Amino acid sequence: MQFQLTVNVVALFIVFFGSVVLKDSPLNAVQMLWVNLIMDTFAALALATEPPAFDILERQPYNKDAPIVTEVMWRNVFGHAIYQIIVLIVIIFGASGLGLVHNYDTLCFDYENESLGQCKVGELNPFYTKKLYYSDNG
Repeated sequence: MQFQLTVNVVALFIVFFGSVVLKDSPLNAVQMLWVNLIMDTFAALALATEPPAFDILERQPYNKDAPIVTEVMWRNVFGHAIYQIIVLIVIIFGASGLGLVHNYDTLCFDYENESLGQCKVGELNPFYTKKLYYSDNG
């Protein structure tokens, strides 16, 4: 549950932050659905692969007023969320300076061979990711 809460807090903040500061959401609706699908898949796998503990049947039930999410869990959720938000903000604002993303206009007008007029847009194609990954000047 902590994992799901953390991912939701981070996704909510990044979408809100992008909408307010960048005037454009970093994640569209389909991407948010994929985030939730992957998040729920990992949670289901974690529950399915955990062996059952027999001592659970012998313990006393929790109090009806006991919180589902404890203070320690909230501290973990917000601690991990702050770390992930900082990393994502650094990636959002510093990715172009670090060479992590490529601007379409820069690649399209930066010709490898001006005499042939070959545009480097082919490197954006997913089928060329191996070439881009293994290139020395990538």
